[in-house]
Amino acid sequence: MPPVINDITLAVLLVIPFHGIFLSLFFFAKTESILNPNFLLGLLLLVLSSLILFQVLYVHDTCIFFTGYSYCLLSDLLIFPFLFLYNSIMIHPGRPQKIYVHLFAIALNFCLMVLIPSSNGSIFWLILTLFIIINGLYLFGSVCLLLDFIKKNNVRLKHFHISETPGIIILTLLVSGTVIISIFFCLICPVDAIHLAQVPKGLVIYYMYFRILKDVYFPC
Repeated sequence: MPPVINDITLAVLLVIPFHGIFLSLFFFAKTESILNPNFLLGLLLLVLSSLILFQVLYVHDTCIFFTGYSYCLLSDLLIFPFLFLYNSIMIHPGRPQKIYVHLFAIALNFCLMVLIPSSNGSIFWLILTLFIIINGLYLFGSVCLLLDFIKKNNVRLKHFHISETPGIIILTLLVSGTVIISIFFCLICPVDAIHLAQVPKGLVIYYMYFRILKDVYFPC
């Protein structure tokens, strides 16, 4: 890609995470506790926006690869614990959340992510496997929560007037879809497609903008 076009593309893509960070601050301002849906949704968007910044500014410049896995592909998995926490508090608002267990898992997640570049041999594969298992379990848990929610509430098209129903389903599909698309791009052409892989993540951010603006009343 020509340098001028590359710089323009980079500048345009950087608008997406900054919008996401701004939106996350909006949710933080509307929260009352760390187990509030607004706080967890803001945290989800903050992590997603940070991943976009990381992948665009760092991964694309360094082109780091580890035995067929790119840092870009791996870093996308970090979002699944936050998706699980949001789905959990939305679907089971009265159920006690083992927040300290999840915080430990998230901290372990980031530690493993940091250790991957400096590890090699069997240690590398051990860390990589543990990292994938942790985030895979969170993805599985998010899907199970969603399926259980749909089954128990007999969710059909007629129920989509309930604000929580489309919000939970669409957000889960969008977040999971962005990771799948990003993995696909990384596998077929990880360097040239790194910018293109950020576009689906922008859909999540702007979907939340749409959800907010839809509920805002503008007086004439």
